[in-house]
Amino acid sequence: MPDPTASEVELEESYTFNPVDGGFEAVGSFRLRIANRETQAEQGVVEVSFGFLYASERNPAAGGFEGYFQVFKEVNLPINMWPFVREFVHNAMSRMDWPPFTLPLRKVGPAPARARSRSRSKARTP
Repeated sequence: MPDPTASEVELEESYTFNPVDGGFEAVGSFRLRIANRETQAEQGVVEVSFGFLYASERNPAAGGFEGYFQVFKEVNLPINMWPFVREFVHNAMSRMDWPPFTLPLRKVGPAPARARSRSRSKARTP
């Protein structure tokens, strides 16, 4: 059983797609690796893959779909699949009688706006 105080967690994720009639299947694969912080000895692994079917007017078999999917996998898929990954990891670790582990919430959106300069002059010209 992993010792949470001496362990580190790594999460690898990847996304692919398979064309299907009328759209595509997006497949997300996730691998959670738990290792001893000092020795890097692997203490456990939880792996899961999900396939979600999406209707699409764009033909995934046609050229140019890769660029569309690149954006889709960075914005939509993490939001759609992450709740299922969190539940599966938490449930799997509990069933193995390992210490409870819940992946953090994930939000995907635009990068935070940079702080705007406050050096604007408040003086008005007549």
